[in-house]
Amino acid sequence: MWRLIREDPRAFVFALLAHVALLVFLFVGLDWNIRPQAGGAPRPKAIQAVAVDEARVQEELKKLEEAEKRRQREAEARLRKLREEARKAEQKRIQEQKRLAELKRKREQEAKRRAELERKKKLEARRKAELKRKQEAERKRREEAERKRRAEEKRKAELAAKKKREEEARRKAEEAKRRAEEEARRKAEEERRKAAEAALKEQLAAEQAALAAEQARRDQRIVDQYIAAIRQKVERNWIQPATSRKGLFCLVQVTLIPGGEVTSVQIVQGSGDAAFDRSVEAAVYRASPLPLPSDARLFDRFRRLTFRFSPK
Repeated sequence: MWRLIREDPRAFVFALLAHVALLVFLFVGLDWNIRPQAGGAPRPKAIQAVAVDEARVQEELKKLEEAEKRRQREAEARLRKLREEARKAEQKRIQEQKRLAELKRKREQEAKRRAELERKKKLEARRKAELKRKQEAERKRREEAERKRRAEEKRKAELAAKKKREEEARRKAEEAKRRAEEEARRKAEEERRKAAEAALKEQLAAEQAALAAEQARRDQRIVDQYIAAIRQKVERNWIQPATSRKGLFCLVQVTLIPGGEVTSVQIVQGSGDAAFDRSVEAAVYRASPLPLPSDARLFDRFRRLTFRFSPK
């Protein structure tokens, strides 16, 4: 019956109405046959009862129809909900199947990757072992070759050393003989050379003494000339202090570098007049660079020069 209500509610209502009408008909027919016919008064009551029952039946039918519609709506709502839940469950099941399939695929790929990696590791291990074996064999071969080479070199070195010792002994004997002969010749030549050198030295010594004396005189003349030139240039650059008197002099020590530049000035013997001494120092600095001879050999005579400054 409930399946009929869910599948076709209108057919159920019609069936219910037919059953109610049948019941009313039976009830009226029984009441008509059972009650007495005297006076005819009860007949209208039966008609009224039938009318009342019909209204109630219609009302009940209406209520049943509304209840049935409400149940139908609720059933349809539950059915939609169940269908939606079933659809979601199916989607979830499909997604879960896809996830499991993807997980299975990834696991299979991971298993393949690991198997491939393991295979490569084994291949690499075998390759390294083979390479190590070859390297070890090559190392032993090289060591053996090196040992043979060193043994051969040692043998050759011993032979060469023996030959060298023999040649050295022969050479020493020949050298000793040659030296003895040369020593005899050298001694004779040395005696002759010494006699000649003695005579030559005496002659050279005399000549060198004469040349040195002449050179010393020339150098001294040049030095005196340049000292006079230095003194004159200092005097040209000297500014006499207003307080100094005539006739003053001092000894000045000047340090020079090649080119005549003055690096320091020192009064080694003062005049007694501080202003005069300071003016002389200033004059020397102003006169820098001082004149020097072109012969660099004479520069040591001027590296630290001391001269007497006595202005006219």
